[in-house]
Amino acid sequence: MEHIWRRDDDSPAGVSQIVSANKGERFPLKKPAGATLREARLEDTVYKDNFLVVNGWGKFYLPKVVTMQVIGVVEGISFPCEQLVLMTCEDQRVYAYDEEELHLVASSMKQLGDEGMEYPGSTVYYRGEAFKDMSIILFYLTLKKLTVVHHFKRECEDTEAYNFKKNSLIMIEEMLKLKTTIQQDTTTLIDEVLYLMGT
Repeated sequence: MEHIWRRDDDSPAGVSQIVSANKGERFPLKKPAGATLREARLEDTVYKDNFLVVNGWGKFYLPKVVTMQVIGVVEGISFPCEQLVLMTCEDQRVYAYDEEELHLVASSMKQLGDEGMEYPGSTVYYRGEAFKDMSIILFYLTLKKLTVVHHFKRECEDTEAYNFKKNSLIMIEEMLKLKTTIQQDTTTLIDEVLYLMGT
């Protein structure tokens, strides 16, 4: 059996293959004491049907948009959450999500296997941190525009779908004009604001 941290290929795709093959297998971690990693995919976690949370892992915490790949859940010790989910992305580091924050718990899959994980993490990211450098005024204007579009979307009939798309395009074009002050892709910002509005 091949451990996920014994591979040369630490890419999300490479890790995904091993996780799929070993799904359900448990491996003791050297730290925290008593902790065990149960290899799992997203559909094996409590977040399998929570698109808003899962979508946010790769978009709203780290400085750059990434694609997160779930590698497992930590068992054997208590955490301040229902389930501590471990994941990795293109930077090949290991992160843990505890319902509130994203923790950097190991610098690589190899470190996870050799040394265990550090939780709370050496670096902690909060939801929305990706937008921390965006001006308050810009965020307010964006929220205001998206609120109008959001309410229109809920109220419009099928025959008005064209007008909705037209208004959405105008809004996105305006945001693109302001994009020089934003560090993230415009579509990511839209996702975040719609999340905050409870869609």
